[in-house]
Amino acid sequence: MDINLTDDPQLGPNPQIPEGFQVSPHDMLRILSTAMWIGGSSPNFKYETTGEVIKKYARYAWAVRGKVTAPDISRLFGPSEGEAEWLLEIFGGPKSFGEMMVAIAYDLYPYLPHPTNPNVVVPLFISFTIITTFIMALRLWSRYKVAGGIQPFDWLAVVGFALTIAWGGIAVYHDHINTQWQAFYDKSWYNLAGGLETYYALTVFYSWVMMAIKLSLLLFYYRMTNWNYIRWSVYATTFVVVGTTISATMVWLLQCPHVRYWEYPWEMCRINRKKAEMVIASLYIFTDIVIWILPMPLVFQLKLYPRERLLALITFSLGAIACVASCYRLAMIDQFSNYSSQSSSTLIIDAWTIIELNLALICSSAPAVRALAIHYAPKILNSLGTVAFTSQSATGKKGSIGSTTGSSKTGAQARVTSDPEK
Repeated sequence: MDINLTDDPQLGPNPQIPEGFQVSPHDMLRILSTAMWIGGSSPNFKYETTGEVIKKYARYAWAVRGKVTAPDISRLFGPSEGEAEWLLEIFGGPKSFGEMMVAIAYDLYPYLPHPTNPNVVVPLFISFTIITTFIMALRLWSRYKVAGGIQPFDWLAVVGFALTIAWGGIAVYHDHINTQWQAFYDKSWYNLAGGLETYYALTVFYSWVMMAIKLSLLLFYYRMTNWNYIRWSVYATTFVVVGTTISATMVWLLQCPHVRYWEYPWEMCRINRKKAEMVIASLYIFTDIVIWILPMPLVFQLKLYPRERLLALITFSLGAIACVASCYRLAMIDQFSNYSSQSSSTLIIDAWTIIELNLALICSSAPAVRALAIHYAPKILNSLGTVAFTSQSATGKKGSIGSTTGSSKTGAQARVTSDPEK
């Protein structure tokens, strides 16, 4: 039997749909889920929008008067007969399947919204790449010119910077493969699967980028002083950061029976991906806060003029900006990982991740940049205090955070240097 999948049947408007009708959130969830299932089960039409593929199923169901069969679906749309049987089963059988396709294609489709993706990823990537590259260049020049050489934690920051650029480049491709549309029924399965695959890669890669940036800061604090509370705090935070990164990678690799889970829509994943991503993001925010407050007691212990103490606190407190970006990213994961016509896009999550990673690098470079400014404009900036990153000691040694040796309020001597060898 030849079945026409191109021409729509002559149907009038459904009298049961009132004027001003809007699709309910519950129906929207079902339509978006249907678009995913139909798209993944129709390889013969993977380059057509899933909304158009649903219409083809509706034409087929109408032509056969609801007598839909798995062999027909396999022949016309391309899945195996086993996959076609699964597709009919999740809709409650052939009759219910046909009714659902007809209802979506002819009753509900005219009322569906068609939101577009925000054009933010590419501009953010370009802007932050330029800014962060400039800041990192100043940081390295400061270490070379003022501190006497580039330190290991600087090289680790360079690794974090390179990984951040790579992550942003993948996010730009993610923006491209997602097309301009947000809703699943406005995309082809080729674009949907490509977007899921790219976002999966970004999710796995994110943990390792964040780990490199955090470890550079932790190594900086470790070499900054020999105070036990800081060093033990660095050990504990490093353990949490590394453990979270390894755990996150294992979760993403083992969450579903197949790594490429989007190619097996009939399989149930072992882990709720959204909840797992939120837990991992929350753990990284916790370590962000720890790294932010870690040097604060050291600043209060040193004998400094009030203005110097204030500027030192400001310098080290810039990390709070990255913490705020991390919190916004967590909120975007919660909002934009849901199935709805307005929030089925993960590009906003990409955008906030680009902001978070770059701000972490920029804020961690602030002490070195300030030291460079003081070095080249001492008459203007030296009066602002010398506790930022480096100053020249009486012996001519370089590389201290503030002064080579700071006195606490109790009179104890605290070594505060970027290089324990000195």
